[in-house]
Amino acid sequence: MATAAATGIRRPGIWKILLIIGIILALIGFILGWIGFGVPDWHELRRYNSSTVEEYYGLWAYCQSTTSTVSSTVCRRWSDAADQIFNGTRPSFISTTDGLITTGMIFLSLGLVAAIFALVLPLLTFLAGGLAFLAFLFIVIGVPIFARESNNLSSSRGDSSYGKRYGFGLMIATIVLAFVAMLFLIIAGVLYNRFGFGNIASRSTIRSGHQQLAPYNVLRGMPYAARPPYYPMGVMPTAPYQYPAVGVAQPSLLSQYIAQRMPRYYGGPVVVRRTVVGALPQPSVLPAAGGPTYVTPAYYRAAPVVQSGYAPLVNLTGRSLVGPVVRNA
Repeated sequence: MATAAATGIRRPGIWKILLIIGIILALIGFILGWIGFGVPDWHELRRYNSSTVEEYYGLWAYCQSTTSTVSSTVCRRWSDAADQIFNGTRPSFISTTDGLITTGMIFLSLGLVAAIFALVLPLLTFLAGGLAFLAFLFIVIGVPIFARESNNLSSSRGDSSYGKRYGFGLMIATIVLAFVAMLFLIIAGVLYNRFGFGNIASRSTIRSGHQQLAPYNVLRGMPYAARPPYYPMGVMPTAPYQYPAVGVAQPSLLSQYIAQRMPRYYGGPVVVRRTVVGALPQPSVLPAAGGPTYVTPAYYRAAPVVQSGYAPLVNLTGRSLVGPVVRNA
């Protein structure tokens, strides 16, 4: 079960799903947040039990609504309402909450833009997640300040009833959505950084007819992207070492490939002939028989014949042999 879960996390396309979910959550929070930011329906109150006038206010306006036979609502901006109701000054907590939530909503908007651009440049998910976190931080500080201070104001004035309206609830939802979107965006960035590639338009699976490269150092006869083993500090690698010694000339991979493939295609005799770079081509004195002649590359050398030191010398060249004088005792 754990293996299946780990395999699911390592799938290249899982970060795309998390990124899209993060964008959707940030978009919903963006819409709800700006609606709640603009409406005056945050805190409602009634001054007396038998009062037919219901009052409510938000960050920008103060409204009075009558519930008699003919209902009417009058809203004034805080600049006008403060002169008529609050002795010319707007309550200080309104200004504090206004500044904090305005900053938070700006960060949330920038985070949404960064998340959309992350569809093309996935590493921007970290920037989008950071901006969403800042939005969450400012809003989660501003909303409780408004909730606590507005209740204290109504309680100190002796209002008969008071409570919160839907605008305040929309800001609570924005806090939750900004936090969850931040988590999805950060996790998507981490998964892309470790297992992902390309962008949202890149295919996460291998198309039909395409070949996927094997892991490093496992191609038959031709290791590629070899990664040296990890040895802790103070521990020396044991022999034999898996890589050739430095300075030893090795035939190229193309030469090895040709040497392995050519005898399979051409039969007939194999003539070992030394080729000298820069010399003119010489005609062969051997008759061609059975098929095309294959000339072994220069780096292919026949192994020397090891004979006993007491074996008799056989002269097949017809020339005189000159050797050191052997003195008999």
